[in-house]
Amino acid sequence: MTFDDGPDSVYTGKILDILERNKIKATFFIIGKKALENPELVKRIISKGHEIGNHSYSHKSLIFKSTAYVQKEIEKTDKILGNLGVKGDICFCPPYGRMDAIARMVFRKLHKKVILWDNNPKDFKRSSSDEIVNKVLKKLKPGSIIVLHDGGGDRTETIEAVEILIPELLKRGYNFKKVLELFS
Repeated sequence: MTFDDGPDSVYTGKILDILERNKIKATFFIIGKKALENPELVKRIISKGHEIGNHSYSHKSLIFKSTAYVQKEIEKTDKILGNLGVKGDICFCPPYGRMDAIARMVFRKLHKKVILWDNNPKDFKRSSSDEIVNKVLKKLKPGSIIVLHDGGGDRTETIEAVEILIPELLKRGYNFKKVLELFS
């Protein structure tokens, strides 16, 4: 389970509370400028043993951008995350999951493991919690990477969906891993 577009001062803490109650670890793809706005939340994510990935500095599309632009978006956020205590390799999830040849070249140059998803209930469209849950369950398979959002708008329905999804997935025999654990 991954969470994009945070950290958010309203919703990220609620998601962390749910994860902790259920003894679940997740991956948070952090926007650099949001990390600067909410450094204590980044530190809390780290302290709870979750994985942090880079989701660019500004969350602008990396399509049709220069090599310098893409590199700056990644390196600036890596530096912020490192200064907040993130250690080791930091994986990357491109905004909107979109990238072109220039972006791919920069990812290779920076030795970035690029992470996408295969289960996207599009919770950012202000779907009901039941709709989010049903979309996740319909596409779920072993090894799925579910993308949800802890920032970028009202995430009340996402919070409710996570409260339902985690116990349901555990009941069905699924377990939760941080993204990079899937590749080790």
